[in-house]
Amino acid sequence: MFGRFGKFGRIGKKKIERLPEDQVHLKPLFGIRPGVYLAGIYGIIMLVILFFILLYPGLSNPGSLVVVTAEPEGAAIWVDGVYRAVAPAAIFVPKGTHRIAVNLPAFTEWSNAIEVPGRAFASLPFPKKVPVKVRLEAPDPAAVLNRGAAEYAAWSFAGEPTAVYQIPLSLSEAAYRAAYHATDAAAAADAPQGNAAALSAMNETLEAASRFASTAAAARDLIRSKYLIDNAGRSPSPLTLLSSTQDMLSFLSKNPDAAGQLASLITQLVSPEAASILTGSAWYANAQNAGRAAQTQPPSGEGEHRMDEALDVNGVPFYPVPRGALSQGGRVFTIESFSIAATEILPAWWEAFLAANPEWKQEHAANLVSRGLVTEDYLADDRGNTSAASFAPLTGVSWYAAKAYCAWLSTFLEDTGYEVRLPYEREWEYAAVNGLFPTTYPPFMPDGVEPERTAVWCEDHFAPFNAISAKSASIAAVGSPERSVRGGKYMKAESRGSLPPDFCVPFVSFRPVIAKKGANYE
Repeated sequence: MFGRFGKFGRIGKKKIERLPEDQVHLKPLFGIRPGVYLAGIYGIIMLVILFFILLYPGLSNPGSLVVVTAEPEGAAIWVDGVYRAVAPAAIFVPKGTHRIAVNLPAFTEWSNAIEVPGRAFASLPFPKKVPVKVRLEAPDPAAVLNRGAAEYAAWSFAGEPTAVYQIPLSLSEAAYRAAYHATDAAAAADAPQGNAAALSAMNETLEAASRFASTAAAARDLIRSKYLIDNAGRSPSPLTLLSSTQDMLSFLSKNPDAAGQLASLITQLVSPEAASILTGSAWYANAQNAGRAAQTQPPSGEGEHRMDEALDVNGVPFYPVPRGALSQGGRVFTIESFSIAATEILPAWWEAFLAANPEWKQEHAANLVSRGLVTEDYLADDRGNTSAASFAPLTGVSWYAAKAYCAWLSTFLEDTGYEVRLPYEREWEYAAVNGLFPTTYPPFMPDGVEPERTAVWCEDHFAPFNAISAKSASIAAVGSPERSVRGGKYMKAESRGSLPPDFCVPFVSFRPVIAKKGANYE
């Protein structure tokens, strides 16, 4: 065996024989030995590579990286009127004089012409940088928050986000920007009272925005905004945390209807044990009972309500609804007297409007669609031209179209102090709960024919929690991307819905009211 290993060892040490065909011999080129001209070729290749890396970029496209940082972050960066990025960002700008602009909604735009240098050598791996630091100013910090609150309200209609779908923190980002700049402006003017007033106005905006906290993500964004405003856009301290929490509890105590909202959201934000503490509390039980015990009755001493005292406005009969009170979510609202149309708008009444306002005819639908006033289903009706259809409510009208009709009908009430408009939700619910809608129909309707019941547009900007109190100016500033819809054959009096104001659908009409100018129940 050792002999075999020894044999293998001798084989392993055997000299390898190289054959002539395995060898490559380069010949001299122009009398230059291969070792010399190969080194020259390699050198040229390296020079070409270095040229294209170190010199060519700077010679063919000279310029520098303009590094823009902005306070607050998220501002749009424009170079010579062309949008390029969001700050902070590094943007390559060609050599020469260029105008850099940085803007953010509700902030004063920053714009300046800068000279951008170029560098020929090593501009690709080591570009020349031109720093641009911008601090945007907000002339009206409250407008910053209002804009963010409007975006927050719009995003609330997108539903609860998921792992693959997230929504921006529009409200809290705006709260940080607004509170931070309001504090800086007050410090610069040495006016702490002005800062306190600005922060108070921002808290009023948050109250209006809370009407849209219909998801756990929205509630989280709202709470974050409260802490940021109370701390002037900075990190909260234990003392301000306690103060903010007290404010939120005080707000909830003034809005018992928010108890149900809070309970449904907090179970998604905390553990079930923690949520059960809230839902099992006496405060929560009292708030729930207050909401369920809501009743509506006309006040005593108003006299007998008569449905036969109709008021005719250009052929449209309106019947009076007496003054009363509506209990909603533990709060009582006084509803002033108004008159409501005998039924939803009929085709004959609409034709009179079109005769005076031909721009709203169906043949001009394309123009109305382009202006965002209606959708393509404007005035679409598949019932045909039958006698029954003549007394069926007009459908396929948008909120904007209904408002245009009301504005036209109001011209017949000039100098009276009254106006024709769509009913507010609280007016509609007040009349529906108490059975105050007219039960007689216009005399020109055939015997046995009763108008169909459809859902109707309301005046309100829809909010999921409209019973939460807030100042009307703040509610108007926040707005809403949808309008309220109430009523219908299969909807309960308390049932609510909403649609974008340009939507035209076959189950929504409108039923105007006559009321004193200036009434607002939002």
